[in-house]
Amino acid sequence: MELPEGIIIGFGNPLLDITCIVEDNVILEKFGLAANAAVIAEEKHDTLFDELMNMENVIYSAGGACQNSMRIFQWIVQTPGRGIFSGAVGNDKLGERIAKRAKADGLTTLYQIRDELPTGSCAVIMNGLNRSMVANLGAASMFTEDWMEEEENICWLDRAQYFYFTGFFLAVCPIVVERVAKMCSESNRIMILNFSAVFVLQMQRASLLQTLQYVDIIICNKDEALAFADSSDWKTKNIFEVGNRLQTMPKANNHPRLVVITDPLCPVLCFQENERVLEYPVPKVEKSKIVDINGCNDAFIGGFLSMYVQKMPLDYCIRTAIFASQQTQNVIGVQVEKLPKFSEACM
Repeated sequence: MELPEGIIIGFGNPLLDITCIVEDNVILEKFGLAANAAVIAEEKHDTLFDELMNMENVIYSAGGACQNSMRIFQWIVQTPGRGIFSGAVGNDKLGERIAKRAKADGLTTLYQIRDELPTGSCAVIMNGLNRSMVANLGAASMFTEDWMEEEENICWLDRAQYFYFTGFFLAVCPIVVERVAKMCSESNRIMILNFSAVFVLQMQRASLLQTLQYVDIIICNKDEALAFADSSDWKTKNIFEVGNRLQTMPKANNHPRLVVITDPLCPVLCFQENERVLEYPVPKVEKSKIVDINGCNDAFIGGFLSMYVQKMPLDYCIRTAIFASQQTQNVIGVQVEKLPKFSEACM
C-alpha cells in the first residue's frame, strides 16, 4: 500500500541509550537498582551515567521507546518520511546526533529544541537477559504545548491519520496527549496509547483516566494491565477479565477500542468489541541466540503500527509485530541499520 507522507506521528522522549554489559550485580547494588528496573533517574543516580561512559565496550544508540518504535515502523514500510516523531531535545551536539540517526533510518523528526537542559539519556545495564534501565530525561522533560502552535507542526497534525503516545510522554506533557486525543476523537482519527511502565500508571493515574476515553488502541504488557486493574480496584488478576474491562471502559466516540496485551511467555492477547478475544502464540527463540531483549516491546509496537496504518488484518499486524520484536533480539539496542531488509517472505 502506498502510504501518504506523515501518516502517523509518534510522541515520546528522545534519549541517547548508553548500554553496558556487566558480569555481576555490583553496579546495580551500588545504585539501588533491580535486575530489570525501568525508572526515572533520581539524585542517587547522578554519577551512574559518567560511570557507565567510562566503562569498556560501552555502546551508544539513538533511543527512547517511541523513537525506537517509529524507527522500526520505517524499517518495515521502507519509504522515508511516512512516520514522524516528536519530543524535546537539547540545543547540543547530542540532539543533532540523534536527529541524524533518525533521518538515516527514514524517520522525519519534529523535535522541540530546549536550551534549558541537555539532550536526555538512558543508562542500560545488561547482565545476561536482565536489563536495568535508568532514564535521565534532560530536555525531554521540557516538552510543552507550544509545539502545537507552530505552523509547520500544525500542518503535520492536520495531515496525520494516526497518533501514537507512550505512557512515558504522558508523564512529561499530559496536556498535549489530551489535546491530541480529543482532536482524534472529534475528527475520527486513531489514537494509540502504550501504558509503558507500571510507575506511569501509578504516578499519572488522573491524566491517564482523563485520556483513556479518547484512546482507540491500548497496548500494554501483562504486568501493566494487572497494575491498572489493581489501582482501579477491579479485584481480579484474571488477565482475560482485565482485558475485557479495559476494552469496555467508557469511550467518547463510537470507534471500537482494541486492547493488545503482551507477555514474554504467553500468547499475545487482543480484546475487541463484543467480547471477542484473539490469542497469538509467540514462536520460541533459543536463549543462546538472544543478544538483547531491550527494545523488543518498542519493536513489537513499530511492527504492529506499520501494518495497522496500511489497514491490514489484525492477524497480519500481530504477526509482523512479533517478527519485528524477535529480530531486534539479535542486536544490542534497536540498531535498525543492523537489521536485514524487511520482506514479507521473512515471516
